[in-house]
Formats: sequence, structure tokens, C-alpha cells
Amino acid sequence: MYAFLGIDGMDDSLGFCKRLVREHGLGLAPGSAFGPEGEGYVRWCFAASQDRLAEAVRRLGRALERP
Repeated sequence: MYAFLGIDGMDDSLGFCKRLVREHGLGLAPGSAFGPEGEGYVRWCFAASQDRLAEAVRRLGRALERP
């Protein structure tokens, strides 16, 4: 139901997740919320329909294209 994704080069998971919500309408949890070892990761919940997940993957892809 959850995936913990490492994002290369990310050192502020909270800031990254805030940007995802603000600019892409995508809500993921920052890895830093799970302790210092979680920094550089985000947690994604996959409890959604296939269509909704496909759209979320597209949005995340667009977010990762930009620094």
C-alpha cells in the first residue's frame, strides 16, 4: 500500500513535498517525517484507482524534470 521512494539529489524532502502539493497537486509524505534516515525519500500511498495512480505518476514525472 506504501512505497518509500529515494529521489537522487534531494536533500529537503519536506520542501520537495510542499512544492509537489503547491505546483502539481500531488500529496506525498516527506521521508524526514519518519526520522533522519528518511531524508532524501518520499512515501507514496498506492491505495487509489489505476487512473488516479497513472495521473499521479505523470505529475511526479513532470515535477522531477524540474530542479
